[in-house]
Amino acid sequence: MTEIVRDMLVAELERLQKRTLETISDFTLDQLTWLPSQQPGNPIGFLFWHMPRREDYHLQERIQGVPQIWQAQGWHERIGLDPEATGFGFTPEQVKSFKVPSLEEAITYYNQVRDATLEYLRSATDQVLLSSMPGTPDTTIAAYLLARLGHEHEHWGQIDYLKGIMPT
Repeated sequence: MTEIVRDMLVAELERLQKRTLETISDFTLDQLTWLPSQQPGNPIGFLFWHMPRREDYHLQERIQGVPQIWQAQGWHERIGLDPEATGFGFTPEQVKSFKVPSLEEAITYYNQVRDATLEYLRSATDQVLLSSMPGTPDTTIAAYLLARLGHEHEHWGQIDYLKGIMPT
């Protein structure tokens, strides 16, 4: 059964990676930072940065106990953000002052994180996937990773909405 879950996770993460690159690649900086009003909200560029940041944190640090790509490869220094920042819990002021990285940087970081996640999943044993998520003993790593997919889909809904109402 775990093999089916692993294969499903890999297939969906690969599909999302393809979709992401097809969608994000055409955005301009103005589109990445656009919001429909002056009210607080998360622009596409922030969401696109946040998704791999959370994935990096959870897969590298929490699950594998290794340094995050964000920190180990100096992404936080290149982009000029706190090494611990993931966007989770950001205030409206923090989101508003967020400096969207260049599209090239954002895509490169996204691909590094996604490729590391896929490599981990392809090699994870049943025993690993069925073990408890560190810090969340009542949840297996496999169940946690399925929930992470839900998180990414939620943000894709937000991105699709913003893209749909964005002036052309």
